[in-house]
Amino acid sequence: MQVGFSPGLSSTSTQIQRKLLTVPHSGRPSIGPGFIAAPDWAAMPRPRRLVRGLAQLLGIGFLGSLLAWQIFGALSEAAGYESILESELERWSLAQQFILVVLLAPVLEETIYRLPLQKHFRPGLIALSLATGALFFTGAGSALFWVILMLAVAVGSIGARPRTRQKIQDKWTTNARIPVWSATLVFGLIHIVNFDVEWSIYAVLVAPLVVSPQIWLGLMFTIARVRYGWWAGLVLHATHNGLIWSISGLAG
Repeated sequence: MQVGFSPGLSSTSTQIQRKLLTVPHSGRPSIGPGFIAAPDWAAMPRPRRLVRGLAQLLGIGFLGSLLAWQIFGALSEAAGYESILESELERWSLAQQFILVVLLAPVLEETIYRLPLQKHFRPGLIALSLATGALFFTGAGSALFWVILMLAVAVGSIGARPRTRQKIQDKWTTNARIPVWSATLVFGLIHIVNFDVEWSIYAVLVAPLVVSPQIWLGLMFTIARVRYGWWAGLVLHATHNGLIWSISGLAG
């Protein structure tokens, strides 16, 4: 007797495997180092300890970025990297700096890099992130602007193709590493613009180490976004920027 293939059974099995792969066995999602090594999409079931969780991420992010800066600061100088962020900010008044650093930058960066980071694959959110990045961080009308804009349209059109969307959804749900790590790495590397450097092979090779503080912070913001929601990631990002801006102002 020939054994037939049962689509219903296969679909049920796939759903069970997906749940096993995406739901932590501890019963409560972690905001610790485990997420960095093996990201998942589990949200806090009852985020009653939201403030406590964000405070922990703020402290871990601040100390981790400070440690990375201490470790790789000399390497950055040896490669010819010179920070120009403070000199750029000095051209603005304190009120303008506050709006730019504490309000505008977190909103734009959380929209561009972390808005789509959730359990469900949303082509529209990715398209919005790409379009926002093209609008604010590339010259309008430049070649890069149009490339990113066309990519946004292409990604957004996936929503009208159910089969393609479902295939991506299956991979997206069971393997959060690719979107989480990719978004975090791009977020960190884009901060290279905060430095003035004469490019060489050595400068390119050490670039990820130069922006390692930003990569570490990006992971903290991502944990907040996934576990507590986009608004929580935004609050954490804005609070961190405000803290660094205040310390820098007092030290100056």
